[in-house]
This record gives sequence, C-alpha cells and structure tokens, in this order.
Amino acid sequence: MTQTPRSFHELPLAGRPVHAELPLQEQEREAEIARLVDRFYGLGREDPVLGPVFEGRVSDWPKHLEAMRGFWSSAIYRTGRYHGHPLEVHRRIAEIRPEHFTRWLQLWEQAVREIVRSDARTPLIAMAHRMAETMAPKVCGPSH
Repeated sequence: MTQTPRSFHELPLAGRPVHAELPLQEQEREAEIARLVDRFYGLGREDPVLGPVFEGRVSDWPKHLEAMRGFWSSAIYRTGRYHGHPLEVHRRIAEIRPEHFTRWLQLWEQAVREIVRSDARTPLIAMAHRMAETMAPKVCGPSH
C-alpha cells in the first residue's frame, strides 16, 4: 500500500533533466506541470490585475512558458530544469504591488484545482503561498 505524500519534500523526485526517454510516470508529471503552467498563464494574461504586468514584461511567451514549466518541475520534483533567479527578476518589475501577489495566488489555486490530479496538488499550492510570503516583502518592501 502506498502512502499519499504530505508535503513536496515527500514527493518522488526525478533528479535529472527532462528528455524524450523519461519513464511514463515522469512524463505524466511533466505533462501535468505543463498543463498547469499553461492554464495559469492563460488565466493570468486575461486577468485585469495580472494581465497588464504579464503583457508588459513577457515578449516571448513560448520561452517564458517553457521556463515556468522548468521552474515548477524543479520546485516540486527537483528535476533541475530551472536555473534562473526569480526573486531578482521580480525585483526589476517596478509595477508589482501586494495585490499582484494576492491575485497570483488566487489564479494559481484555481488553475491547480482545475488541472492537477496527482499528489502534487497540495504541495503546489503550499509552495506558491511560501513563495508569495517570501517574495512580497522583498519585491514590494518590508511593510508587505
């Protein structure tokens, strides 16, 4: 009998870059992450709060989506696919305000509920909340 993971630290970790010959379970994980990221950004681009920020900053959507798929794959499954510095990127976006983090979490949770059927559902939401709590004061200032 398998136990359901309680946190992202207990999820099975892939530990290697994604390529065409991944085992089926890893392919399914990566496909789910891709669907989630695509859905979230689909919602975000149409959102009156987040949309203008996304559209004003992202010029190459396929490249951005692939980077975000790599980020979440690395964050949840430790695949090592992402090598960026998200805090530094977000610090350079002067128009980010606390309400952007609030709305980002709302849309992220909506996308997770709609798309994710695996054991990663709870860790994906929990990690997003931790990221927002950590990043908001560093991006918007210490009072947030």
